[in-house]
Amino acid sequence: MARRESGLVGYAPAPGVHQPGEMGLSTGRNLRHECWEMVGVRIRQRLAELSGAAIEWYAATHSSDERRPYAVAFGNAGLSVAEPRVGTDRRPVYAISSFQFAPGSLRHVRVDHRPYPHAPGPSAGGPANAPTLGLGRSTLGLLGNLPPRAQELLQTPFVDGQKILRDDWHYEGHAHHLDMFMFFLAGAKDVTVATGTKTIPVGHTDATAHWSLTCYRASVARRIGR
Repeated sequence: MARRESGLVGYAPAPGVHQPGEMGLSTGRNLRHECWEMVGVRIRQRLAELSGAAIEWYAATHSSDERRPYAVAFGNAGLSVAEPRVGTDRRPVYAISSFQFAPGSLRHVRVDHRPYPHAPGPSAGGPANAPTLGLGRSTLGLLGNLPPRAQELLQTPFVDGQKILRDDWHYEGHAHHLDMFMFFLAGAKDVTVATGTKTIPVGHTDATAHWSLTCYRASVARRIGR
């Protein structure tokens, strides 16, 4: 495994790693580009205004209305989410919320994970009962697929009791290659994000997948919306 790091001063030891869950791929649904177009120009422009220069983004079917996707934009100025709602006049609207970053606080670490074909999985050697940090089972299962270093970087700001207010993820690709991946945790003081790709080379399994990730952390200066 090779790893190159830059920035992110002050990270303390994190709470450990989690057991990996299933990472399935949905079929028959619009991908992020189609969903992004469905959100509409005005909403996309507002997300760009709040988030700044784009780092990663996605849009996907919302659980409350499969015809109206939600969208997430992550940039150098913030992490913003647009969710479909019904207005007071019963007309469809979008509710936008954003975690606005303190200027200059965004830092990143590169995590390139290249295990041997028969190496232990991501959770090998981790604690028997890693703290859940209030996250649900599906979120912990997704998190458990990531390289241990990425798991640590994502969780560290929340170890001392900072509540995670929002978490979500999205990925697209094929069974042996995800060409788009994003996972985030957001609290009142910090936001952490992982973006990148996953590949399962010939002779490897899901447990020894190769990950090329960039993990980000930023301080929250203010919040817009809920």
